[in-house]
Amino acid sequence: MLVDDYQILMDRGWRKCGTYYYKALMKITCCPLYTIRCDVNNFEISRSQRRVIQTMNRFINENIKPGKQIQPSSTNPISTTTNSVLVKPNKKKTMKSTDIQSTLTVNNWITKESNTNARQLIRHVLTTDTPPSNELLNRLRARQKRWYKKLLKLKSQNKLSSETDIHLLIKRFDRMKGNSLPSLEQMLQFNKKPANKLEFRLIRSYPPSDEFIRTLTESHSVYERYQMAIHGDSKFKCSLSQFKRFLCQSSLEKDCSRISPSKIPACSYGSFHLQYYLNGKIIACNVLDILPGGVSSVYFYYEPDLGFLKLGVYSALKEIELTRQLAREVPEIKNYYLGFYVHTCVKMHYKGQYKPSYLLCPETYTWHRIEKCVPLLNSHKYARFETDLSKVDEDEGNNIQQLKLRVNHRIITPLQLQKIDQNYFIHILERFTMFAKFVGKICANRLIIDLN
Repeated sequence: MLVDDYQILMDRGWRKCGTYYYKALMKITCCPLYTIRCDVNNFEISRSQRRVIQTMNRFINENIKPGKQIQPSSTNPISTTTNSVLVKPNKKKTMKSTDIQSTLTVNNWITKESNTNARQLIRHVLTTDTPPSNELLNRLRARQKRWYKKLLKLKSQNKLSSETDIHLLIKRFDRMKGNSLPSLEQMLQFNKKPANKLEFRLIRSYPPSDEFIRTLTESHSVYERYQMAIHGDSKFKCSLSQFKRFLCQSSLEKDCSRISPSKIPACSYGSFHLQYYLNGKIIACNVLDILPGGVSSVYFYYEPDLGFLKLGVYSALKEIELTRQLAREVPEIKNYYLGFYVHTCVKMHYKGQYKPSYLLCPETYTWHRIEKCVPLLNSHKYARFETDLSKVDEDEGNNIQQLKLRVNHRIITPLQLQKIDQNYFIHILERFTMFAKFVGKICANRLIIDLN
């Protein structure tokens, strides 16, 4: 399978597991599987995701686990120890010159500020009692949504007017109105001399690189412990052969002559493992595919004893960081695919927390913000997300004669197959029709169906 073909298939609701490719029959399956992806260039990190990064950074930089506190040093001039109880002397806070802010009324701020989400929001709250549009609310960041709730509270208390000082509305107004939060890449950086050493190595799993072969046994051991502790598998079910079939074998080719060299990242395309090394030992691994349109997350496993680090969330943030890094090389690699979103399975809802997230419409294969899809899925387990009823699948394949079939090492057409064996052709005709429809015109003309 060439990577550009798999990219097309994935954008039509397909996924792969090892060397198998599959697509759900959405209208009849008990739990519809909706392809979900995140736009990494506009990724909005949440407060809980930042806390996961902070937990990891404290553990790596200072070897502090969650719930543990730094013991005060005897030479600490700020605190003293009395009967093993930490006492902090009272210190009066001195006001710095930078703490003194000139008054800026809401009305003056609206006049000077550019037409940002914050300006639209406060103007709306001041001028009307109806809620803002869903379009505006969906564009707000988590901090701005909290600010909106505060505005409503102040308005209900008659403390909000056009003459209110903007600095009184929110303590960190200057930080909120700008984009002064550190980037994801900055948050994921460790100190120069951390207490623990965490390294990340991206290695090719298919065809297997030398380093992949060298680390296979150690990596499988982590996988085995993870499956037994987290998923309750028996040792037999997570054998080395099963591990290879599930997470190592792949049919994705790393080279594709149809892709311009300028559109190929330094690591190239295909199947990879992103290994986590803590103090020289493998402790976790992202299994992923790098494609022309983004990074597809396949699986993640880790040392169960390190569950306190919330490695599942952290690994997704690392994959988003990797996708953003690749997007700087090749701008088209801008999406992070998290597999399938299953609305009827609560355990799958976490995938929608990496915003902005989009779900694939199962009828038109167009992408739609998850916030607009969830109300539909709350009512019906199967839903068409595209609201324009005139839109159809523009790439739907309906001509089975363009299909290529391999029979006895020869490539033939369905018409030739019909001449060879009329009964078999009639028996398999419905499958040909379904295949052409689901893979689309482009892939129907490229892929070869092996009938041997």
